[in-house]
Amino acid sequence: MRFASLTLLALLGLSGCTKSETLGAQSMAFVGQGIVNDPKNRSLRFDLLKFGLESFCTEMKKQGIALKLSDEHPVMGRFFSRDCQSEIVDDEQRKSLMLRFTGIGFAWTNVTGRIGFDVVALVEYATDFQLASDKTLYVYFRPRNIQATTYQTKMVESAQSRGAMTLAQIDPNRIGKQILSAQLERGFTVIRREERGETEYGLGVIDVGTTPFKPFQIVSSRRTLVNDRTEIHAGQQDVVSGFLVTGKNQALTITANIDGAAAVDLFLLSDLEGNQLLDRYVSQPGPVSLSMPPQFEDSIQYGTQWQRTIPVPEGSYQILFDNTKVLGRTAPAANVGDDRAVKVDYVVQVGDAP
Repeated sequence: MRFASLTLLALLGLSGCTKSETLGAQSMAFVGQGIVNDPKNRSLRFDLLKFGLESFCTEMKKQGIALKLSDEHPVMGRFFSRDCQSEIVDDEQRKSLMLRFTGIGFAWTNVTGRIGFDVVALVEYATDFQLASDKTLYVYFRPRNIQATTYQTKMVESAQSRGAMTLAQIDPNRIGKQILSAQLERGFTVIRREERGETEYGLGVIDVGTTPFKPFQIVSSRRTLVNDRTEIHAGQQDVVSGFLVTGKNQALTITANIDGAAAVDLFLLSDLEGNQLLDRYVSQPGPVSLSMPPQFEDSIQYGTQWQRTIPVPEGSYQILFDNTKVLGRTAPAANVGDDRAVKVDYVVQVGDAP
């Protein structure tokens, strides 16, 4: 999830900054690393952050948030913001970011199968940062107050689970709300590297000088958009969004490895198709089909590293990983009671088309 990437652009003086944003970057360079990192300079530190925080919602709506209970747990679903408003609270007692957002999402458990949900939430984040000696910036978002004003289950996939939950008087809204709350309570860290202009995201608080787990070691000169791992159970799909391509003669390079299945299908979708697919995926049981031809499709085979460079026009794109019989060339084994997942390591980069 890279939805906070613009939070740091102003602080690093990168292209596209406004006059006030550039001033913020110059101010930080002038006062120096030691003064900037001093926790006593609370007002100065928050003033620098405010330049980027104003763009927070714009970035949040571009990228789905991976849901996992901890760093050691696999991805169990995603949340996609559809509307967002932010407010900066800047007084002597409270210096924070208020975030009001709505969206849709899904999560998978062995009890329920896939759950689809709607959320309206209000979260207050205490924000702070540390500047490393190599000009890498670590921006921290620690939840100060979480109010999930509305959580509504749209769909419980397993008919057997629906009946069992009714008999046991288990509220699916409570299960889903616990999953989402566990994610929000961890907060997150955004790491911005000036040298390559790339942003990394990690759950919880990441110490300066360390980085979140990444399955691939990058040696390419292309700009990396995401470097992550997901797990997809048999009969399920996963959507990774937020791949923005600007300018002409550009291409997306996707590299992937899988484990736990013979093959998984991959589809590159436009934002329009991806969003329409997500609306259906969170509201109806079973896999969903495409309503228009994809930009690209192929199968990732077990045992070899898969890589493709795909020239694309300017725009925003999403990737659909498919572990079902509905789409693509492959189909998972249909063994009753077998819910083993396929692990997918993937990296997406953007650069000049060949």
